[in-house]
Amino acid sequence: MMKRAVSLMVFLLALWGPGALPRLEAQPEPFYQGKTIRIVVGLSAGGGYDRAARILSRHMGKYIPGNPDVIVQNMPGAGSVVAANYVYGVAKPDGLTLLAP
Repeated sequence: MMKRAVSLMVFLLALWGPGALPRLEAQPEPFYQGKTIRIVVGLSAGGGYDRAARILSRHMGKYIPGNPDVIVQNMPGAGSVVAANYVYGVAKPDGLTLLAP
């Protein structure tokens, strides 16, 4: 019974020919390829949030398709309100700017 099923499948594939199999299309270029992701830290350099953001930035690009560069930018002032206003009001909403309080 199993031989019949296998031989029938082989026969049907032979009838369809190579044009029946789906073609593999070229994959589009990853969005983040050649781009830079910026992590904005709302506190001064050397603090806990700054260290955490810098450690994250060292390894984050490896796990994102396109291997983007990741940088950390400090914007201290008003208890992180300056950084929050920049990220939500000035920066483009394109996914390349992140906020770390």
